[in-house]
Amino acid sequence: MTSHKLTPPFVREGPSVHSMLGWTLFALFTLLIVPVVRYGTRPITMACLTMLTCLVCELFANLLAVGRLGLTDPSSLVTGMVCTMLMPLNAPLWLPCAAGAFAILIAKAPFGPFGRTPFNPAAAGTAFAALCWPSLMYTYFDPAQPYSLPAFGTCTFLSGQSAAAVLKEGLKPDILPLNMLWGESAGPLTTGIALVIAAGGILLVLTRSAHWEPMVFFLGTAALLASLFPRIACSPLTSVKYELLSGSVFFCAVFMASNPVSAPRTRACRCIYGALAGAFVMLFRYFGQFEQGAPFAILAADAASPLISAAITRLRGWEGPVHE
Repeated sequence: MTSHKLTPPFVREGPSVHSMLGWTLFALFTLLIVPVVRYGTRPITMACLTMLTCLVCELFANLLAVGRLGLTDPSSLVTGMVCTMLMPLNAPLWLPCAAGAFAILIAKAPFGPFGRTPFNPAAAGTAFAALCWPSLMYTYFDPAQPYSLPAFGTCTFLSGQSAAAVLKEGLKPDILPLNMLWGESAGPLTTGIALVIAAGGILLVLTRSAHWEPMVFFLGTAALLASLFPRIACSPLTSVKYELLSGSVFFCAVFMASNPVSAPRTRACRCIYGALAGAFVMLFRYFGQFEQGAPFAILAADAASPLISAAITRLRGWEGPVHE
């Protein structure tokens, strides 16, 4: 009898991990098209510098761990892109780099190669940046003003209040929800490109690079809570539109909650995981200190992921298929 030793990551069957990460990176790059057309090359500069920082940190971590330089997968590039997408475009260029460095050196490297991290590294890096530099993370330029932001250097701009910040104060944003689909609202880099994010999510599902259950149940639970407990005086449908389209909720649902590493392995567990993440994001919005709570919600759901899997296992009395 021949014995075969398997090595991680144990995240999926079918297409390779490199293929999965490659499609994810491609989908993330498509999100830069609209900001580049509107504001110049600064989004590309920010993304490239952050990915370079994550790459260098990954090489340094591998040098310390195994004594040689090398990369086993492009996950550090994906982490850098996600950190960039959660930043305001007017932020100093070192801010997403600091988030990326924390994500790789603290949230990823100590746990080993891709497939072993208990938390989403990009969520950890973004949460770190929010806790350390909240004024930089939540200050946005007014997109109603004509801007061509410099590729390098400090941005000079007129600040605008994001829809998420207005909702946090219990007020109704001046902008209509439909206009928020076209990037007319202040916020992180991903605000206002919900249609492109949705297209990226469909691509990831079709290429089997992400699971659909966490996305759907994340957004469904957040929408349900927004309709039942609106923060402003409006119809339930209007409340849902504002909550899902403001800030980074939609992006985190598609590109972070669907992470096959930190999310549970079975379908039932993934549904519960997504619903829990959606509930957490609304709780952070209702009671949290910051206007953006999606990265913190992802981390909270990641912490509960092993508990969800264990509870479903005991309920069924068997582990069920890992890949459904």
